[in-house]
Amino acid sequence: MARTHKKGERKKQLQMQTMPAIKLGFAQMDLDDVNVINSYIDNNLHKMPDHSSSLVGQIKQDKRSAQPEFPLDDEMPKQLGNYFIGLAKEYASEHPLRQSIREGIGENEEYRINKMWSVHSYAGDYNPMHEHGTVSGRGVSIIVFLKVPPQIKNKGTPTQTKNSGRTDGVTQFIWDMNSSYDAPRFKHPTYAHVYPEVGKICVFPIWLHHQVSPFFGDGERRTMSCNIDIINYA
Repeated sequence: MARTHKKGERKKQLQMQTMPAIKLGFAQMDLDDVNVINSYIDNNLHKMPDHSSSLVGQIKQDKRSAQPEFPLDDEMPKQLGNYFIGLAKEYASEHPLRQSIREGIGENEEYRINKMWSVHSYAGDYNPMHEHGTVSGRGVSIIVFLKVPPQIKNKGTPTQTKNSGRTDGVTQFIWDMNSSYDAPRFKHPTYAHVYPEVGKICVFPIWLHHQVSPFFGDGERRTMSCNIDIINYA
């Protein structure tokens, strides 16, 4: 028989526990640092190979559309890489491994920059659903928003999981499939929208599928990405 806490009020008996499906990490880069990165890109495009033709992103609607790769031996990418590795270690610390797992894959860890590139998108450019990869199969990816046209600028929270059609130029993470019919059955959303904002950094596991919807109008949507390999050894 249910006990009451106050007159007419039923005392709660359940202790709820959330079982997370995914964790996204967020940080904010100073605008001065964003300007340094943009200046580096603009001044070094001549030596940054464009991989638009071989990558999954459909970044080709404008003559300025490009996906150039950073030379990792330059000083600025090296400094960025050290910063990103620090973020990757913070992300990994939020997912502690059991001792038995660490013994199986190797007690020691090395964090290594796998690849670093920027994406220069213009009206009509988009990134279809894809995931990233590393040599070890374990690691994290990082996205930094460097330029954001005013028509797609963030006007809300870092992530949005409610059903919304405002996705022009938005990065959408998807880790499962569900529908609006699932809410009454207590199934939580299985996607998140990350709205662009200059300097915003998002950290996520390499296996997480994501896509970017096209936007329209003037301006450049510029991001940079980095894949970080986590290599375990005895």
